Amino acid sequence: MAAKQLRELTLILPEHLRKTLKGPKGQLFSRSELGAAEDACSHIRKRKLNPVIAVGDLVSINLAKVNCQATLSILDGKTKRHDPLDYDLQTDVTFHATNPAAEIRPEVWIAIEQSLMLGETGKTAKLLIEGEEDLTALPAVALAPLGSAVVYGLPDQGIVVIEVASEHKQAVDTILQQMVQNDENQD
Repeated sequence: MAAKQLRELTLILPEHLRKTLKGPKGQLFSRSELGAAEDACSHIRKRKLNPVIAVGDLVSINLAKVNCQATLSILDGKTKRHDPLDYDLQTDVTFHATNPAAEIRPEVWIAIEQSLMLGETGKTAKLLIEGEEDLTALPAVALAPLGSAVVYGLPDQGIVVIEVASEHKQAVDTILQQMVQNDENQD
């Protein structure tokens, strides 16, 4: 199935793929939260990666704190799935989407695409997820241009920077193809 068609479906992560997604898929920066953000930011600037998509509340907040705000920050208002965060990340535009745990819904793809288009004009955006944002790194990599960065937190380990290249897009496409497709909204 083509990636365009996958974007129109609610994708559900099957149990057998969960281990595939564990661990860093890019370069891991592991110091204190702000130290890891500084290291990740330095790497992003040195490699001239643009745009930057940050997936996760702490990553987005800490990148902004070290003057390296992402073009798009994807947040769910929690850290480690339950600790609520109270931090108002200032951006030019705010999108909203519902995305339950272990799913990727079509509205997530749309918001990421729109944010990337806005980013081309120099604007920043945040996507506020009602539910869980972890899997949004997959459509972020799929949609991000080559030479961009998708940045996410690895709990208790640090910050991971994926320098988006064709091999990352192919790996994500393989995972997306294997996700169970829920066609409840398909007629």
